[in-house]
Amino acid sequence: MRKLILLILLVIAGTAYGADSLQVDLNTRVLKQGDTLEFKCTVANFAKLKLQRATLNVWIDDVVTHKRWKFRYPMINGETSAALTLGDKIPDGHYAVNFLVQPGFFRISGEIQQHNRHDTGINYMMFFKNKKGAYFDRVHVEKGGDFRLKSTLFEDSAYFIFTPNIKVSNNYLVIDIETPLDSAFVPVLQKTHFITVGNSRAMPAGKTDTSSYVFSDVEVNQGTLPGVTVKTKLKTKVQQFNEEYSNGLFDNPEALIFDGIESTQIERSIDIFHFLMGRVAGLDVDALGNATWRGHGVEFFIDEFPFEARDIFFISPLDVAMIKVYRPPSHISGNFSNQGGSIAIYTKRGAYLTKRNSRHNFIVHGYNRLEDRWEF
Repeated sequence: MRKLILLILLVIAGTAYGADSLQVDLNTRVLKQGDTLEFKCTVANFAKLKLQRATLNVWIDDVVTHKRWKFRYPMINGETSAALTLGDKIPDGHYAVNFLVQPGFFRISGEIQQHNRHDTGINYMMFFKNKKGAYFDRVHVEKGGDFRLKSTLFEDSAYFIFTPNIKVSNNYLVIDIETPLDSAFVPVLQKTHFITVGNSRAMPAGKTDTSSYVFSDVEVNQGTLPGVTVKTKLKTKVQQFNEEYSNGLFDNPEALIFDGIESTQIERSIDIFHFLMGRVAGLDVDALGNATWRGHGVEFFIDEFPFEARDIFFISPLDVAMIKVYRPPSHISGNFSNQGGSIAIYTKRGAYLTKRNSRHNFIVHGYNRLEDRWEF
């Protein structure tokens, strides 16, 4: 019994200590759409708490509807500052802004399924969302197939491709990955502040009470909308895929689409370039992966991440769900000097994966930009 009481006292003391250790400063607590919420978070005793490298999770909850928005930022030596600009569609109301500190930076761990004992190490490439170029490295694989990549800092998203350490014609790796930042975790430090969006006096009484709010790491089920029957033409699988995964400027109805889901023409090609050169007039690719279209350079994207043409050889035709071709001149990346068109290659994912597809490429979400938007 004494041990139980002592344990409870330690937990209570630890919680109080953690609350006092995290200092959060907001520039304002009353905002309207278009305003910017600025915050600075400081852990004064970060060294004692071993938080030289940490991650700040900012979870914003609507205290009435329980809708949640999630953001995360790196903390270096116990400090980080960031700003969120409110989108025009953020509803008026009261919001709980929860600040949760998690030890360590972004890190990926994984496991090779049906591990081959000869795979003592595998290669990986990391491509960034908003810039060209790639990071190459090799990671050691344990006897059971487990591996862990070094801690990494990057904004927005990154695209990872894992390949065997030996040259093979088909990437046979089947990998499961896990990122601690996306997994369930218990914060070591936590603090909640309340903000108001809009005119609090004009809100119904129920929207002004924050006293009953209790933070929970469980997502609240907000229910489903009533069923609605909609009659429409039956779409092909590649049309459905395009609607699900094409975003922004990539969602261009003028793009020429090649089907890699129901058609086998792409997967039967030697590589993606051989498939394209036979079907895209004016496209030329040499043995080194240098591509031109009507004498101009070509932009390439994999799952909407910018790729160098030479890196396309790492993508197996078997894994391709769709190829979208944007005729010259196209400006997908915002590079208005480009007059040679753009080509976007999409790999199979979700419900479009089959038993024949090896799972070795992943889109991983990293940290938010220090100046970002809070959208509905």
